[in-house]
Parts: sequence; structure tokens; C-alpha cells
Amino acid sequence: MPGFGSPRASARCSVGISLMMSAETEATVEYVRAQMPNAIVDFRDIFYKIERDGYLHFEMREISDYLGSAIDTSMFLVSMSSYYGRIVVSDDKVEIFSEIIPSRFQD
Repeated sequence: MPGFGSPRASARCSVGISLMMSAETEATVEYVRAQMPNAIVDFRDIFYKIERDGYLHFEMREISDYLGSAIDTSMFLVSMSSYYGRIVVSDDKVEIFSEIIPSRFQD
């Protein structure tokens, strides 16, 4: 059976994030459902877990439209309790990649 460190073990290609309940999280969930319909959104009593193969992206300007007020990456990160994947945070978006080095950062 392939296991950790086994050459036959396949790479995990899914990424995920957990967001604590808040108005910002509710707006983010609406955004994800509209922009990434193949993402899995799971409500777990006090937080949402969002998973998707390959890539998750959160555009603050667009989430602000769902929220009805401005949200920046700092506010977004306050709601985030955990994530898995390779995270890239900029002034206007948060991205989570399954690749070790996303193609946009290669050569």
C-alpha cells in the first residue's frame, strides 16, 4: 500500500480553507458559490470549510460587493482559522495553490 514517502504515493491536488462565522465569511461563501461552483462548501456549526482541486482565490473587491462594505486581506485573514495548500497573500486577494511553485512564479 502506498504511503508517506512512497514513490507510488500520489500528490494531493486539493486545497482548502476554514473560515470562522462572521458577516465577512457569509459574503465569502456567497462569492465562492457564484465564482467557483465546483468548490465544496461545508458548514460545520461555527465555521465553513471550503475545498477545491488545484486552486482557490478570494478577490477582496468582489467579496466586498457581496458584503455591502469594504473588506481587505487583513480582515479576511482574521476570519481564517486554517488552510492547506500554498498560500499567496497580496493587497487585494488571497490565493491558495496545490502546486509547490505556482506556474506564475516559475521562470
